[in-house]
Amino acid sequence: MPAGSRRSPIRVLGAVIGTCAVLLTACGSTTTENSGVGDPALPLHYATVFGVSSFDPHKTRITSDATMLNMVYDRLVHRDAAGQPIPGLAESWEIDETTLTLHLRDGLTFSSGAALGADAVVANLRRALEADSITAPMLAGVVGVDATDDRTVVLTFDGPGAQYVLALSDLAGMIVDPDAFGSPEKDTQLALTPAGAGRYVLAESRPGAEYEFTARADYWDPDAIGTETFVWTVMTDPQARLSAVSAGDIDVAITTPLTIDAAEQQGLRVETALRLDHMALNFNRNRSEFGNLEVRKAIAHAIDRRAIADTAMEGHAEAATQNFPEDYFAYDPDLADDYPYDPDRARQLLSDAGLPDGFSFTAILLNLPENVQVAQIVQQQLAQVGIEMKLEPLPPSDASPTFYRGDADAFLTTFTGRSDPALLLSALYGENSPQNPSRTTAPGFQEALDSANRETDLQTRGDKLGEVSKTAMDNVLAVPLVFFELGSTLTDQVVGYETNLLIDEWRGVGIAAS
Repeated sequence: MPAGSRRSPIRVLGAVIGTCAVLLTACGSTTTENSGVGDPALPLHYATVFGVSSFDPHKTRITSDATMLNMVYDRLVHRDAAGQPIPGLAESWEIDETTLTLHLRDGLTFSSGAALGADAVVANLRRALEADSITAPMLAGVVGVDATDDRTVVLTFDGPGAQYVLALSDLAGMIVDPDAFGSPEKDTQLALTPAGAGRYVLAESRPGAEYEFTARADYWDPDAIGTETFVWTVMTDPQARLSAVSAGDIDVAITTPLTIDAAEQQGLRVETALRLDHMALNFNRNRSEFGNLEVRKAIAHAIDRRAIADTAMEGHAEAATQNFPEDYFAYDPDLADDYPYDPDRARQLLSDAGLPDGFSFTAILLNLPENVQVAQIVQQQLAQVGIEMKLEPLPPSDASPTFYRGDADAFLTTFTGRSDPALLLSALYGENSPQNPSRTTAPGFQEALDSANRETDLQTRGDKLGEVSKTAMDNVLAVPLVFFELGSTLTDQVVGYETNLLIDEWRGVGIAAS
């Protein structure tokens, strides 16, 4: 590994009440990370592959919007780089079998200048629980949200609650100025214009192309602001991103498997980690032949995941056998050999399903280089057993809504890791999840999920989550493909950056003074 690169694996660390903790430990060669002091007056220019589909954290249809929304919204609970919960808008909390009590910081304000107190939090959490909110499954089981004083909020739940603390570090915990929602007109405007309490405000934008954020002078945590101006540029061409960093036109660019080797060969600073994000082939079980379990099993056996990791991901990936990677506490080793690559078995299953000549379906996918390459390999592998997979690449802002509306047979996508494993499983496979167009789930899925969410001990909860994964994999609700390295290519002037288990939050990241 060339000097200047750093990669991090996932490691299990320990447990906290209602959550898990995992640690990303740097390994490999030394890094050329700048250890100097950042100058907030210097703008930071960042290039990535997407913008945002909506500035409404509760009503967006795409969970990956959380990456940009973190810039303008603050959350009740924050996460450290290892995924552990740390204080956010809530400076402390207590959880028991039926309640989660949040104690808010004093003196919080929205970017509008309005005070952020318990009543605003209650209004937000009740909105997050509305049936049409993408956040509702994250808070499933919460039956009451009340303020007991100006700085105390109590969530009451009628079932397991181990997942709620980390749920509030995700979209469900993002707090919107209540003056910005409550009518159709306000909600429409909120999707276009954020109204939060985060570190930054949106100064100007060209949607889908570039977004400029300016720092708030009155944000409660000034150390989280490494630059007064953060410019977010959408740049889907991986070589263009590398060239921009090399030329100094961009300070940081997202680094995906197809750009890691190229960046290192150019001597650029690269920092990546194997994250919880993973590619998968997701089915609408109401369309094509996907209501037939034998067909779904046939597809699982027809795909060579190791080949995908080694070729499309250039070795910067791990073949997936479930929705969590090895070394993560929710990984179940008993599922690792359930669907080995076996084209003959796939053909037999298709014959058993009454489809000896195969069938045809259309899969939508993100029009990003890695996704296209993976889709083409899957297409070739399925063709070998008689299945024709037609490909329809779409922009990220269009692909997810199309599938979630039920307008596609299948979706080859990247599942974004969630703050708690139960949140990912419920979002993907929960019967009432807006991200599940099939609107059904596997027998025993919800019961197994509830059982897991009653546990706070890490090992016990991990075992229980394995039982949840088993219901999903036994019924092949989706076919996980690969986990892959993500991170950034950076100039040596960038300070404060560290790889993250979930998503980069850019807290405290800035540019060193010359």
